[in-house]
Amino acid sequence: MLRKFSLALIVAAVVLTSACFSNEKTASEQQTLPTVKAETVEVPSEPEPVPSTPPADRSVFDGVEQKIAQHLNDGTEYAVYLAYPQKSTETFIYNSQQMRSASMIKVFIMATIMEKVKLGEISLDEPLTINYENQVGGAGILAGYGTGTQLPLRKVMELMITHSDNTATNMLIDRVGMGTINEYIQRNGYTDTYLGRKMMMFMGGENYSSVRDLGNFFLRLYHYDCVGEEYDKIMLDFLAGQTDTDCFPAALPGVQVAHKTGALSGLYDDGGIIYSPQGHAILVIMTENYTGGEYTTIQHMKAFTRSVVK
Repeated sequence: MLRKFSLALIVAAVVLTSACFSNEKTASEQQTLPTVKAETVEVPSEPEPVPSTPPADRSVFDGVEQKIAQHLNDGTEYAVYLAYPQKSTETFIYNSQQMRSASMIKVFIMATIMEKVKLGEISLDEPLTINYENQVGGAGILAGYGTGTQLPLRKVMELMITHSDNTATNMLIDRVGMGTINEYIQRNGYTDTYLGRKMMMFMGGENYSSVRDLGNFFLRLYHYDCVGEEYDKIMLDFLAGQTDTDCFPAALPGVQVAHKTGALSGLYDDGGIIYSPQGHAILVIMTENYTGGEYTTIQHMKAFTRSVVK
């Protein structure tokens, strides 16, 4: 009986020891397992989709190319510059290249004169005299004035812009020199623009510009960043008094437009600042080799203008 009892005790001891060892081993294994922190686990995410629409500051030009195809489609060579300065810092430029500038070159002559006024080298009140060499036909009213007539420089410059007066333009070119005007043009980055001749004097050169140069000029003027606010406001007043209203003003009745036009055989241009209540616009349209005559070209330009300026 004693032997059976002793044997039972031994078996119980073995079982108890085995259980304790097993528990200690399990606890030891649990203590040695590495702890994984949640922040160290990186789950790769799927790449973000590329936006299917242009950035917001470029969306203002959505559909402009389609409008060019719709309205400027008569076979004439068109170039376009468009900006909405209240909505975006971007610009839209179509087919910009060096083209005959016609009277659009006169805005660069005006700016050169204004810079000289700002520097104190010229006075707006100084008299300029009409002479035989500068008195030419074409646009303007000074061709009918007598030689020797004197006018203040301010008035001569105003007539150059409002009436596109060719005699006035030649008087101003003589006042500062063609080289000075071209130096101003290049110094200010208008690389497609060049004054090669006086008005109505077609021998020996040509005048050139581009929608890019003209658009950038009007954009600077809009921001009073051309010559300076005081002088830029004077230039804007002249441009707002433009008497050729066949294109932009006719397309947008009642809207204030500060602009300059130009016309020669085979081309008609308009460009400037349109102060539409729905949003200001800088618009320049240049043409070359028009196919249906000036009237038809202007009708196409008006339709396009209405489509991009509300």
